[in-house]
Amino acid sequence: MKVCVTGGTGFIGGPLCTALLDQGHTVSLLSRKGKISQPGLKVVAGDLLVENELLEFVEDCDILYHCAGEVKNTDVMYDLHVRGTANLLSAVSKQIQRTGANFHWIQLSSAGAYGKPAATRHIDEGFSPSPAGDYEVTKTISDELVISFAKSEPRFNYTILRPSIVVGSSMPNQSFFQLSAIVQKRLFFYIGPKDALSTYVHVDDVVRALMLCAVEEKAKGQTFILSNDCLLTEVIESMADVYGVSKPGLRLPEGALRLMVKLASPFVRLPLTSERIDQLVRRTGYSSAKIQREIGFEFEQSLPRAMPELLSLFIKKTNSRAVANDG
Repeated sequence: MKVCVTGGTGFIGGPLCTALLDQGHTVSLLSRKGKISQPGLKVVAGDLLVENELLEFVEDCDILYHCAGEVKNTDVMYDLHVRGTANLLSAVSKQIQRTGANFHWIQLSSAGAYGKPAATRHIDEGFSPSPAGDYEVTKTISDELVISFAKSEPRFNYTILRPSIVVGSSMPNQSFFQLSAIVQKRLFFYIGPKDALSTYVHVDDVVRALMLCAVEEKAKGQTFILSNDCLLTEVIESMADVYGVSKPGLRLPEGALRLMVKLASPFVRLPLTSERIDQLVRRTGYSSAKIQREIGFEFEQSLPRAMPELLSLFIKKTNSRAVANDG
């Protein structure tokens, strides 16, 4: 089976390409530079913003994984997520017209499509999208383009996967590791009630879910949330165990801390912000019941159990820096 992947050098797309190759698939990766060395991988030079460069990429493709995304530079998010998706869909349309064959598109999206966490609630696929933020808005528009195209082209099928916060030892976002460093230094304290949630999912589980979406007939035409929620206390305590430090026990009232931050932040740069408090008291969770029920997905990596592996690379880097500074 010929599989095409955008974003194939990224945090999720990279291990996805490796897993596909391991299963014996022919894998083509779209790259603006066109110079990526990986045995068995075909690299097609092309840019999502140039439609004519995408025709070779999708030629004779059976399944396409659209994993390309920009998480930092807001100036390019609309072009990449919206214009890029539109151009890719146009190339796929021409491929379908040329061959008359069915085409399956698997879209890597984001649970951020359902908006920022608010009051206590449990989000499932029945919630209407209400994204906030450039990344979430443009990714959701990209999803809508895919869904709309499927309505007009009967030979086109899609599956949209919306993971929550994806974690792995090589993830580019450092906020997870920064949190662990605070735990290591014994500076962490809880805020508010004890039922705060962590909404993470391991990158290995995301890759497995993406691959399952390609082979399960029931995945076609579906949108799935993927999140392996657990209590914040479980995450923090597993971090403490990895570092061999005492588990945090201090818990401070949310209202008093919010007032302190509001009064002091205009005058002093605080390590604790309103946004950080929001993250530490969140009680909004995500349901993965649909993907488990419809296509039999099962999680293999709970976050607390995976914590030693998650922190291993960060610990090595930290130790290396310490040695370098000592020298």
